[in-house]
Amino acid sequence: MAIDRDKIAKNALRYIQRGQFQKAIEEYKRVLAVDSRDIRTRLKLIDLYSRAGRKREAIDECLLVAEAYADQGFYLKAIAVYKQALRIDPESAPLFRNMGEMYLKQGLVGDALASFKRGVDVLRRQEMSEEAARLLVRMEEMAPENAAIKIHLAELYLDEGKYDEFGDELGKLVLQLRGEGRSRKLLQAVESFYTKSDHHPVVLQRLAELYVELGEEEKALSVIGEGLERDADDRDLRLLALRAHLVLGQLAEARRVALGLYEEDPDDLFILEQLAAIAQARGDRGELSQAYKAVAKVYGRRGLHQKEEVYFKKVLEVDPRDAEARLALGQVMVETAPRQPDAEEIPGLGEDWGTEVADSSDDAVHQGLVEAELYLKYGIDQKAAEKLRELTTLAPDDVEIRQKLRDLCQRQGDRDGWVREQLHIAEIFLRDKRENEALRAYQAILEVEPENADARKAVQYLKPDALRPGPVEVEIDVGGALPQFVDEGGGERVVYGGDTSVDSDEEILRRGLAEADFHEAQERNEEALAALLKLRQRFPTSPHLGARLERLGWRGEHEAEDGDFIDLQAEVLEGMDLRISSEFEGFEDFEVSELDDIVREFKSGIAEKLDEADFETHYNLGVAYREMGLMEDAAQAFQMAARSPDKARDAYTSLAMVLREQDRRGDALGALKMALAVPNNTPEDRAAILFEMGITAEEEGDWDRALQAFEKTSEIDPAHRDVRSRLQKLRARAGS
Repeated sequence: MAIDRDKIAKNALRYIQRGQFQKAIEEYKRVLAVDSRDIRTRLKLIDLYSRAGRKREAIDECLLVAEAYADQGFYLKAIAVYKQALRIDPESAPLFRNMGEMYLKQGLVGDALASFKRGVDVLRRQEMSEEAARLLVRMEEMAPENAAIKIHLAELYLDEGKYDEFGDELGKLVLQLRGEGRSRKLLQAVESFYTKSDHHPVVLQRLAELYVELGEEEKALSVIGEGLERDADDRDLRLLALRAHLVLGQLAEARRVALGLYEEDPDDLFILEQLAAIAQARGDRGELSQAYKAVAKVYGRRGLHQKEEVYFKKVLEVDPRDAEARLALGQVMVETAPRQPDAEEIPGLGEDWGTEVADSSDDAVHQGLVEAELYLKYGIDQKAAEKLRELTTLAPDDVEIRQKLRDLCQRQGDRDGWVREQLHIAEIFLRDKRENEALRAYQAILEVEPENADARKAVQYLKPDALRPGPVEVEIDVGGALPQFVDEGGGERVVYGGDTSVDSDEEILRRGLAEADFHEAQERNEEALAALLKLRQRFPTSPHLGARLERLGWRGEHEAEDGDFIDLQAEVLEGMDLRISSEFEGFEDFEVSELDDIVREFKSGIAEKLDEADFETHYNLGVAYREMGLMEDAAQAFQMAARSPDKARDAYTSLAMVLREQDRRGDALGALKMALAVPNNTPEDRAAILFEMGITAEEEGDWDRALQAFEKTSEIDPAHRDVRSRLQKLRARAGS
């Protein structure tokens, strides 16, 4: 059944002006009864349902429109519709989740994470913890290197009393931040967990470990004491207490703890070593001899007779008359001493017949790490440092050894040593093509030593815009988006994942014309016209565009003022506030940024290092937002796109148009100045921008600035649009 769309539109507009929204809705439903796929009519219904207070119907229409756009591959328009729906219902977790999926389809992982995070916040407010946890797990899979997501997931498990899951998540967080040399940041998070968990044993153990690791032994002992009040037999806590007492020089307390542990397990070599160290520090030769003797016997029972011999010899060094040690050494020599071979019979064997054959390099490194761990565990830092430095000569590129040495330097307050080892770690990552990890390692150095030349040079190389003055956006790296080095004539640059090429003008024009054809085939001429006008901004002389615009009835920018062309959607939506904030809250409650203590790790949806394709996407997203009336979001998207040298001019010009529509003409002039400053502007580009500056200044009532802009336009291109007539009017005004 044929319908008169113009008559329906006029009737609906008349009802809207009278505030009779229900009648306007009924008019538009007549259109949908004939063509249920008419998206523009559904867009009008979204607003009308909202005005009439029928939020559920408005949301349903938004979902239908967004799904239709998504099915057609117009993900940016789908995102804009979801934002419009969220203006109506900002507490809809499914909307945030769906919008996040659209961002993912568009390749904007950072924006997807921000949208999912808003969904998590809503789900938690609605006490839907299971769904919130699933969404956070999804985010963690998308960005496994983002510690803030782990923090929020751990906090969620903690709030729900799921201590097993919390412990697993906390373990992953500890490994990540400790491996990145960010123990102080880790401590902030664990201290927060400790308070929120009402001092739960799982958190208490981790907090005590961190305090000891960071050299805050007195705090550690306070926490350990609280834990031992609950469980006096907790061996791990007592081991931490032993280490803390030793570092503080509290030998009597250390001895008491060590003896208690020894009574429980007389064969624990670690404890026996500690008892020996305590006896030596106290000058108690008798107890030292007994400790060495106990160690020797344990090795003997385990069949390690060479080590048994070593410790009985130590007994004789302390007390040369010890009969038991002398007897034991004699037995050992009888039992274990083979015929002494010539040196040349066994390559590498020393002159001393009891010397062990050298281990292979890997075995030596492994054994050395075990020994270093022993020293670290019991606070013998000096020996640990000596052993680790010895291991760096055997395995200079072993990251684990370097990390242990770096952390030891941090505990000892050796800033220069920490920086030196962190630089080694970063260089190893870089040589192994692990550029993301290298970047984070260099950035950690800049947290400690902001002027470190090596780190600054490396960060500038890996992430060229990271050291620009002003606020720093935080990179949130996502799996699979590792940097690659690309030679582009002027030197190498870093690109992040995917195809680094930029579409040619021909490809952009082809895609835009195809989109317009799609709309026109479905009798959506206004959308086809919008797509063609967007192309015209980039290709003003294209004959293809001119012919198609003429076919759709467009006769130029100023001829439309006669009223022949009516944008019904603009009239329906005029005056409406359809914007929602695009500043997604990040993780403000935990300062865990790898760049700077005051930079949040997750910030406002601006999440990742963008390549050229992403800048193009953000520009197109800005266009979609503007079409939907979401001006603040459009402005933010254009600002994002303006970071690209190739998109800066178009982005700043589009931003100026948005600002003008918001009556912010002063800001619009500032955006146009930025567009004018783009280095690769052609004379035609400069003329067009100056002309827009003249129009904006004219609207602002700044006649002198308008005259100056039009005069500069005329100098470049005297035939540009109607610059001559505008100059005549302004000069006549100035003369009068």
